[in-house]
Amino acid sequence: MTCIGNSGELDESVVNAINQNNLVVASVLSGNRNFEGRVNPHTQANYLASPPLVVAYALAGRMNFDFETEPLGQHNGQPVFLRDIWPSKQQIK
Repeated sequence: MTCIGNSGELDESVVNAINQNNLVVASVLSGNRNFEGRVNPHTQANYLASPPLVVAYALAGRMNFDFETEPLGQHNGQPVFLRDIWPSKQQIK
């Protein structure tokens, strides 16, 4: 997950898993150059999102994540959801 793409090389074991299992690997970026291979030559499904959502997907670690029902993590033993950390309009201004 990256804001502008060009994330660098993937670990060889990851590239091998992609190739051996014929995987379609996804990325989330906030730049407007949303095309296959922008982030890495091995990513085919690239999604454009706001910078906070890029960070949320990075925290989630996967694309099939339900932000409404799945917590991104925990704080003091309590689940933390996207709605808990999403910036308000006042914070964005």
